[in-house]
Amino acid sequence: MKRLVCELETLKQARKLRIDIEGKPLLITFYEGEAYAMSDVCPHLGGKLSDGTFENGKIVCPVHHASFDVITGEVNERAKILFMKLPTAKAKVLPTTIDGGKVYVDL
Repeated sequence: MKRLVCELETLKQARKLRIDIEGKPLLITFYEGEAYAMSDVCPHLGGKLSDGTFENGKIVCPVHHASFDVITGEVNERAKILFMKLPTAKAKVLPTTIDGGKVYVDL
């Protein structure tokens, strides 16, 4: 079911937003002219991805620095403690559309 999450202009200016829809925390990002949505919960230990850094289509979890591709959810860099890399699952992504200057996510 499609849900309105934000105005496109708001997302363009912010580049990343944390939105709660039906009790689900989502990270909405704007990258290369498109909007993308993923769970805002890091699959490693539940950190808030929206608190992390966002560059070049990658979001880095602020807890253990796991890095995820915002388009596919694929792991770019596994979580780590000191020099140990830890098992890290792919992040959950959701279909996103832009229509009439508004961003929608399909839940």
